[in-house]
Amino acid sequence: MPLLTITFNLALWLGLLPSDTGQPLRSDHEILVHRVATTGDTTLVARIPNAAVPTICRMDDDSLIIAHQWFPPDIPDMFDHIAVHFSNDGGRTWTDATPAEIPGLPARTRFPFDPTIIRLPDGRMRMYFTFMQGNDPATSIPSIGSAISSNGINWTYERGDRFAVPDSPVMNCAVAQSSGMYELIAPIPPGNGQGGYSARSRDGLVFSRQDDLPTIGINNQWLGCLLETDGQLTFYGTSSNAGIWTASRQSDGVWKAGPSLPIPGSDPGVIQLNDGTLVVVTTNHDPSRSTETIAENTSMRDNPRPASREEIDNHLDKLVEASNNLDWDRFANTFAPSATGFLSTPARVHRLENGTELANAFKPSFHETSKMSDASYPLPKNPQNLTVQKNEKTAIATFQTDHQYNKTGWWTVVMKRQDEQSDWKVHHLHASIQDGTQSNSNKTSWP
Repeated sequence: MPLLTITFNLALWLGLLPSDTGQPLRSDHEILVHRVATTGDTTLVARIPNAAVPTICRMDDDSLIIAHQWFPPDIPDMFDHIAVHFSNDGGRTWTDATPAEIPGLPARTRFPFDPTIIRLPDGRMRMYFTFMQGNDPATSIPSIGSAISSNGINWTYERGDRFAVPDSPVMNCAVAQSSGMYELIAPIPPGNGQGGYSARSRDGLVFSRQDDLPTIGINNQWLGCLLETDGQLTFYGTSSNAGIWTASRQSDGVWKAGPSLPIPGSDPGVIQLNDGTLVVVTTNHDPSRSTETIAENTSMRDNPRPASREEIDNHLDKLVEASNNLDWDRFANTFAPSATGFLSTPARVHRLENGTELANAFKPSFHETSKMSDASYPLPKNPQNLTVQKNEKTAIATFQTDHQYNKTGWWTVVMKRQDEQSDWKVHHLHASIQDGTQSNSNKTSWP
């Protein structure tokens, strides 16, 4: 099941979308940015199109960052990935979307979604996100993972689950620091009970489940964000009524409902500026884009037929056979001129900006296979555990390889074609070669 479908289905039972909608989160959703003055005056200051599920955080220099799921109609590789924006004027204006980079994810892991960002005491940021290995939620239950960054664009994945519940999905978490502890809340999905999950951690990495939170109002969900101000922890949540509901945790640990904010949308993110102004971001359905979306979906009937698995396998076979046969010319011809790459070994990390650079990075391995060094890039021979995602013009393959000197490789290959008559070409390759002591090729999943 594609991640977009998973997101859509889960969004339905979390109340993000009306049950009769025919389309998942796409270009008819946007992020609204409001400023709420201490007087209560509320002003819409910005709109971010093709976006949903936002989080907002104050960075170490007091600039602001928004992260969200991104649905650019013209960049299929980034569809439903996480993108970020920055503001230096209190949220009034924002930079264009920049894709977040989170290398090193385990094999067959879906790109993270449902981001939540907090600032750490040392000035860095930690992003919590929904994390899932594989495509099928029946066998791969979503949990909460994390990554850490100093600039908001380049993130370092932190291995393992931050919080998980056996046999139950955990998604859309809210996290904040309060009284020296990290507090986490996530909505309990319908059918699994009511209210919200609650967990606590001393280091922000290992969370222990606490008593589940009760429902506060029949129209409210524990889907939103946590904000700590002056020692008071407040939750801002999604309501099926108009506005954002709030609740504050009392000294006895009980949550008490507070005043609502007259702001449309769902899954809010909130920060407070030095003057007390709140900056609030929400996911909003944009009716003005509905016609555009319907037209876009109707036109898809005239698009080229979906790529067959056989066609994709044939192009992968060219890449692999060229490696096995040490056929340099054939190997180099599999890359598009504009291809990019990210290659990592225990000795080096290298980002490559065009197809020639990418192919040439592997060239020494075609001539020095008998004396491979840590600095060489092993070839993608004998791929195992191959998984392919495909649509009309794009395919993404992930697999693993075993190499000499007890090395294991994890590979992601993004292929595109212009039309049915065009050849497939590799447009991006991500290869990470690590010591075999860190993995086991017989495993069906990776830590």
